[in-house]
Amino acid sequence: MTSKLIVNSIRHTGASADGITLASDGSVTLPGNATCSGTASGFSDYVKLQQASGTSGGSEIIFDNLDVTTYKFFDLVAVFQPANDAVSLRFRYREGGASGSNITGNSYSYGLNEKKDSNTSNCIAASSTKMILTGSIGNHASEGIGISMRISVGESGDNASAKWLSNFASWNAVYREQGNAARMTNGQGHLYDDTKYPTGFSFHMENGDINNYFYTLYGIKG
Repeated sequence: MTSKLIVNSIRHTGASADGITLASDGSVTLPGNATCSGTASGFSDYVKLQQASGTSGGSEIIFDNLDVTTYKFFDLVAVFQPANDAVSLRFRYREGGASGSNITGNSYSYGLNEKKDSNTSNCIAASSTKMILTGSIGNHASEGIGISMRISVGESGDNASAKWLSNFASWNAVYREQGNAARMTNGQGHLYDDTKYPTGFSFHMENGDINNYFYTLYGIKG
C-alpha cells in the first residue's frame, strides 16, 4: 500500500513562518538560507560558495582547497581597497589543497585594456609570474577597485590538448586611480602549463596590504 501525505506547506514547530511551500503545479519553494547535505540532484549548477567582508585583508586574499572536482569554473565578485597608493591588483593560481601555495612559475600570460573617462585607452600585455589585472589603483577612502572575474581550473582528467589552456581567466573591473580618475578595464589571461592542476587562487596588490574588502564566490559545475 502506498502512503501519501497531502500538505500545502511545512513549518517547524518553533518557527513563525512556513519553511517550505508546495504549489499545485508541483513546484517547491525553499527559503533563501536552505542548505543541502549529502548527494542531491536537480539543484542549481551555479552555487554560492563563500561570502566575506572585512577591514584588514592582509597581504593576500586567498581561496584554498576549493572543490575543483565538482566545480570547473568559479565566479568572483569583489571590492578591494589597497593600503598603499598607486598599486595594481595581481592574481595567481594556487596548488596543494588546504595547505596550498601560489604557483609562481613564469608561465602566465595576460592582457588588459584600460579605458579612461578622457575617452582614451591603454593596452597592457605580457608574460610573467602572475597575472596583472589592472592599472594603478588609489588608496583613498573614496578609491579602490570593484572586479568581476571568471576563473577556470584544469584537472588531470582533461584531455591532453585541453590541459594547456584549462587554467584561464577573464575579468571586468572598475576602479579609481591615485588621482581619483575613473578607470574601466577588461582583461584575459592564462597559466600555460599542462602539469598544473590548481586547487585555489589568490589576489594581492603590487605592494602593501589589502585593507577594506568584500566578496562573493560562486562555483559552476563542470
